[in-house]
Amino acid sequence: MTPDQAPAGANGTLSDEQRLRALLRILRAINQARDLRSLLWLLARETSQSLGAERSTVFLFDPDRRELWSFVAEGLSEQIWFDVGHGLAGHVFRTAKTLIVNDVADDDRFNPEIDRKTGFVTRSALTVPIINSRGVTIGVFQAVNKAGGAFDTSDAEFLEAVAGEAAITIENVQLYDGRRRMFESLIAALADSIEARDPLTAGHSRNVMRYVSGMADMMRLDSDDRRAVECAALLHDYGKIGVPDDILRKPGALTEAESALMRSHVDQTTRILSGIEFEEGLRDVPLFAAQHHERLDGSGYPGGISGEAISLGGRMIAVADVFEALTALRHYRKPMLPEAAFAAIARESGSAFDPMVVNALGRHLASEGVLSEEFVEEALK
Repeated sequence: MTPDQAPAGANGTLSDEQRLRALLRILRAINQARDLRSLLWLLARETSQSLGAERSTVFLFDPDRRELWSFVAEGLSEQIWFDVGHGLAGHVFRTAKTLIVNDVADDDRFNPEIDRKTGFVTRSALTVPIINSRGVTIGVFQAVNKAGGAFDTSDAEFLEAVAGEAAITIENVQLYDGRRRMFESLIAALADSIEARDPLTAGHSRNVMRYVSGMADMMRLDSDDRRAVECAALLHDYGKIGVPDDILRKPGALTEAESALMRSHVDQTTRILSGIEFEEGLRDVPLFAAQHHERLDGSGYPGGISGEAISLGGRMIAVADVFEALTALRHYRKPMLPEAAFAAIARESGSAFDPMVVNALGRHLASEGVLSEEFVEEALK
């Protein structure tokens, strides 16, 4: 064990140096964590190690159920739920005050029911409130069973500092999640607004996104790339807002002028999406959407680009877009069976379409039972 990882002293208190090192580890953990749950797991482990506690738990408040629940709990595989009117954690949540109890058996506020359910034996507990920037208590942080001594005010000050960092992080994540949900709902509303113009093709963009999502599973895309290509798939046809209804719904072949106007929806999509300030992980959305009519051999539009010059997102949406269009009813033709549509795409794999992407679509369709694995293998030969 390195000095930086040294446990609390024999008398159960943390030295100033130990406390500083522990808090620095926690700050590093905040910067390195990928998500809220992994961060709070790190905080719980650091707390137990720094205080010499047997285990630590972060309880969050669920306003709909009026209950506290164990968002992270060392030593437990199942969530704990209980009414805020019960237990030491419930008392701290209601009062928003730190509580030190070094013999829970002598404290009427202790709720033994959880120990009976889990088989754990709680002897002592240090519990502090998690309070956000608006002064609202959103949960509690609890450390139990300190080895070699009793919890004291020094421990409480340390855990209050940790809970303060947890509160900031939880609030930031909740704000980010709220903004993300609002953004995604607005994007969905934009897609729905363009598809509402033609009931026959309604659902096209969502279906393309669904295929893209399945392909992303097969290709093991990371979360940022996945979100970006899914968002672009949902918005890839938004530029059709500038195409007249009589062209969108025309039952027969388009004239050369009408075709040019229809193709212009790609430039319109690019122009509109480029005016949206996407967050860092989604900044390629306009590019992906702009390239869904490009083809691997350079025969597509609007840029006539080819090969690796086409983004992976653009290549994925191109394949998903064609498969969805072929298998859906259109004003000018009946839908193809999935087998015929995939076979048509497979024949152009390596010329118009990226073989890796076509393969991913085939494996996704097979995993969904739309096509058989044998059919996909044969079509890709």
